[in-house]
Amino acid sequence: MACISEQMSVSQEQLQAKLKRLAGEIISDLSAVDAAQGKELLSDFVSELFLAAADQRRREERRRKQAEGIAEAKAKGVHFGRTAKPVPENFDELHQAWREGRVSLQQAASACGMARGTFYSAVMRKEQNAG
Repeated sequence: MACISEQMSVSQEQLQAKLKRLAGEIISDLSAVDAAQGKELLSDFVSELFLAAADQRRREERRRKQAEGIAEAKAKGVHFGRTAKPVPENFDELHQAWREGRVSLQQAASACGMARGTFYSAVMRKEQNAG
């Protein structure tokens, strides 16, 4: 736990150093324009910074709420994604032939009328459910 807080303080120190460096650059650039224009530019910058920080907080809050909702739905047993199509009748026979090396993955998939990846995914699902 101490390691995490040390990492956070290091990144906070780095952020503070970066902000100081940026502030110095901004001030040196503002000194090249007249005072009224510099004040307006600085005001615009602060407004943009505030709005960006507020947007970031809203995005983080939305992601947090979304993650909570997904976790709650999964706990209730809600299934996400498309439902798997039923496998063809000859699937078990071709699955066995493929596992025994009598046919290639491509041949087994073609005989089932499936793409190679779809056939392999169906095999993995079947073997996972059987095991």
